[in-house]
Amino acid sequence: MSKHRMDKEEQLAGRSVMKRIGLLSASLATFSLSVGIAAAAVLIGVTTIQMRAEEKPKVEASPLVQVPVIRSEFSTGYDVTHSFVGRVEPGRQTDLGFELSGTIDKITVDEGEVVRKGDVIAKLDRRTLEAERRRQLANRLATESDRELAVLTFRRQQKLKNSGHVSAQILDEARLTVSRLEATLAQIDAAIEVIDINLDKAVLMAPFDGIIGQRMLDEGATVSPGMPLLKILEATSPLVRIGLAPEVVDRLDRDDQFEVRVAGEAYSARLFGLRQDLQTSTRTIETLFEIDLGSGPARFGRLAELTLPERIETEGFWVPTAALKEGPRGLWTVLAVVEADTRDGGDTFTISREAVEVLHAGAVRSFVRGTITRDTRIVIEGVHRVVPGQSVTPIENGA
Repeated sequence: MSKHRMDKEEQLAGRSVMKRIGLLSASLATFSLSVGIAAAAVLIGVTTIQMRAEEKPKVEASPLVQVPVIRSEFSTGYDVTHSFVGRVEPGRQTDLGFELSGTIDKITVDEGEVVRKGDVIAKLDRRTLEAERRRQLANRLATESDRELAVLTFRRQQKLKNSGHVSAQILDEARLTVSRLEATLAQIDAAIEVIDINLDKAVLMAPFDGIIGQRMLDEGATVSPGMPLLKILEATSPLVRIGLAPEVVDRLDRDDQFEVRVAGEAYSARLFGLRQDLQTSTRTIETLFEIDLGSGPARFGRLAELTLPERIETEGFWVPTAALKEGPRGLWTVLAVVEADTRDGGDTFTISREAVEVLHAGAVRSFVRGTITRDTRIVIEGVHRVVPGQSVTPIENGA
């Protein structure tokens, strides 16, 4: 009985082991299936991603910014133009008046009229002078008659003296009477000459070619000697009076031609003269320039601008004014194109910042000195579109 039971228990134990083995095999089969399904899913996903990546278009790199450049121009100096302001004034100006007292009879000119030398411009009432001249002429006729009688008397007395009928005293009296009457005639002639001079002075004439600047009196006014009646301004050779610094005056040459602008028009001028004293208030020397206005208006009193060039000797470079950018501490900068170091040996250019000092600024170009050289390629346009270190493509001379 006991052996039969043992065999039965062994059978049961074997069945149990077989059952466990079967369950384990099923579990392994299920796990293997799950892993296979997961691996297949991963493979399918990776393949799908690769296929989608291959379907996207390739992104091309953007082209480099093209910048126009120009090589800096070396120079040993630059020219500057200085401007000095003065006023146009007549070469000569005179206040005209009569040397005599009297009443103004006629004025033939008015303000702004052009007159020539010798033109009659005003007259005094000359009736008193003309009457006095007639009176002196009548006195001369009477004196001439008395002289003629005295000469005849002297001749008669001389004949009687030779025959011994009259004394020497009577003969001397007759001779001296003739001399006194001749002196009276000379006095009358001198008086007539004075009257003629005063008649001429009663007519006011232009002393030179010019323009009537101001009229102070009119007809009917009583004037005294020297009272101004008219102002005349010489218009043929106007002058420009300008105050210049002594060092500027030292550079002037009388043989040079200068340019003076009046009311926006340019005129040729020459150095006319200068004062030898220095104006203490302005520390300048008054210099006169004679300008040729041709047939144009005189323009007296208007502002005139004299331009004088000056050469500044110093080394530097000319760069476009548009290429300048304000830098730190009062300096200026320019953007330059330099070659970058590359391993493949290709030409690669980048933007570099160079510091400069502006010596002379112009509308188109400026004269500077700084860290640039003769071979520096300056960016002349679009400096706001690039920054230092940026790769660019340079275009020489802006072409």
